[in-house]
Amino acid sequence: MREFRKKQKRFYTLLKVSVIFSAVFMFSYIGVQPYIAELSSLAAVICNYICDFLVIGIMVIVFLYYTKYAKCDSFLTSVENEISDAGYYLSSRTEKEQSAYISSMYDDMRDCGYLMSRNIEINEFDFDFKALKKKEFFYACSVDNVDKNDVIAYLDAVIYDITVQNIFRRGSAVLCIVSDSAQDDAVALSKMVTALGKKEQLKVAICICELSSKRVYFLGNVKTKCQQMIANFAMNCEIPIKEQYIGREKLPFQDELEEKMKAFNLKDFRAGKFTAH
Repeated sequence: MREFRKKQKRFYTLLKVSVIFSAVFMFSYIGVQPYIAELSSLAAVICNYICDFLVIGIMVIVFLYYTKYAKCDSFLTSVENEISDAGYYLSSRTEKEQSAYISSMYDDMRDCGYLMSRNIEINEFDFDFKALKKKEFFYACSVDNVDKNDVIAYLDAVIYDITVQNIFRRGSAVLCIVSDSAQDDAVALSKMVTALGKKEQLKVAICICELSSKRVYFLGNVKTKCQQMIANFAMNCEIPIKEQYIGREKLPFQDELEEKMKAFNLKDFRAGKFTAH
């Protein structure tokens, strides 16, 4: 991934230099064009050809750049955020039981004006509550010992409820799983943000609250509405998150993800053969 990013940076530098040079040349030529035409009609024709060549050249470079790099840029940025983020965060809530923890979140969200639905079932999966305000969605459920399969199953249910049952195409959603303990394969998915739509208008973030350690696993280094909802309600703290709630320890899955991304290549990504998780 690092080598790919270096190539992308060099190509982007070429793009910027080409645009700046072409813009300076053409604006300069516009200013002196009458004088060049008076001196030599041949020189004026040559300058016109050069301008046409520069415009076509820029279009080709822009096309090559966005064809090769634009489609994977969002993917690589999201992976880089996962790798560079703190391993976990610490909740300021004091509740030690799942029901009490969820009830506390429920009360806070209700007091903040969210439309609340308690004890609902979506695709045969039980959720303790669902909160809705404008284009903000928050789903909370409790699992004794959450694993990867639980995260995927509940995430599918949330996406189904938002996009199929309620036909929303834009917004920010959070799946908050409150658990006594979280297995490593579940934690490895906690920093994953699912983006839906051609322009990623709908984003669904995962948050795992592990009561036994008071750790909260989620992607916390990107300022989004999802980050704000998780900090405010899952952790009960303000944005920006204070240092006392940030666990600086990196987790094994972040090192594994960084190692896996060394094998990233554009061909496999375009063919759908390369996935981060």
